[in-house]
Amino acid sequence: MDTWDVVIAGAGLAGLALAAELAAPEFAHLRVLLIEPRKNYVRDRTWSYWALPNALPQQWQGLPTTQWPQWRVSLAERSVLSKSEVPYASVRADAFYDAALGMIAKAPHIQWLRETSIQQAESTAHGVEITTNAGQCISSKLLFDSRPPKPSQASDWVQHFVGWEVKVKSPCFESQCVELMAFEPHGSGLHFFYCLPYSRTQALVESTWISRAILQRDYEAELREALQQRWGCSDYAITFREKGALPLMPRPAAAQSHVVRIGRAGGKLRAATGYAFCASLQQTSSLAASLAKHFNEGKALIDWQAPPFKTSAMDQWMDSVLFRVLESDWQAAPQYFLSLFERVPELQLIRFLQGQANAQDRLAVMRALPAWPFMRAALR
Repeated sequence: MDTWDVVIAGAGLAGLALAAELAAPEFAHLRVLLIEPRKNYVRDRTWSYWALPNALPQQWQGLPTTQWPQWRVSLAERSVLSKSEVPYASVRADAFYDAALGMIAKAPHIQWLRETSIQQAESTAHGVEITTNAGQCISSKLLFDSRPPKPSQASDWVQHFVGWEVKVKSPCFESQCVELMAFEPHGSGLHFFYCLPYSRTQALVESTWISRAILQRDYEAELREALQQRWGCSDYAITFREKGALPLMPRPAAAQSHVVRIGRAGGKLRAATGYAFCASLQQTSSLAASLAKHFNEGKALIDWQAPPFKTSAMDQWMDSVLFRVLESDWQAAPQYFLSLFERVPELQLIRFLQGQANAQDRLAVMRALPAWPFMRAALR
């Protein structure tokens, strides 16, 4: 049986970020193994966030990003345009992958198993025993599991989307303003379009849904119609495609000794918004700092306990109440979001949407929404 100090299951956002942290010289005494199903890394998604002070850990603040000074939400003729000085930022996946892979490549104590997945992981008294899809048996003192949950039941709330990056011949996009949520009311879910304009002639446009399970939608027809009717784009080339299905409030996996779940697997996705980028990087940075402190104190890896880095129970409860209200009348759901953007001070709303809210921020959100439907959902 192959023996390691640390195994990282899944080398996506959280797995790669943690491996990059562990590539630092103070962890050179560890034997670290990354297990990842993919063979190569290519651009496959786009992560976005509000660039609040210290939104990203120091190590990741040099990532190449695109930023916009303004963002907007809209419903028919009603719209709200941002007024704060907090820019909206976006990171292409390949930029993050290149940065993380470059750090890992300089660390000989970190090894890979690519095109490999974990079939089974069982905790023991001294660590975790892992079996891969190729039949390999691996023993590790510690397993960081970043494998995201999958939508499993029709009762799960899911954010699902398809996006196109397009180039057009005639300028049609507002290059300084992100279309955060352009709502299209529908009876089966919350539907909106999302647009990141890289220039007047290039943008990433997504058709996004939030619903129970994954609706069978013709996303491409929705995108074609939106490009034509909303942005007046009829002559364009698609240069990149992305898609995703994010379980927003997955059932937590059973706790296992010597197993630490990270990223979306560790509940770092903000259910009300689908944002996970900043929280995932903050978590992996916190874990690495805790490990470094543990070793500096002369303690053994087997005795390390992961520091708590959990989503606020109040935020989880508020998200659950929100979804219950939304699904009670999906047609009216966009009105609630417009109320939030109109009535909550922007900095407070941004912190709430990004999972950095304090008690005053949450109170401001509660006050901005109609009392009766939310009280009724809370009592349920």
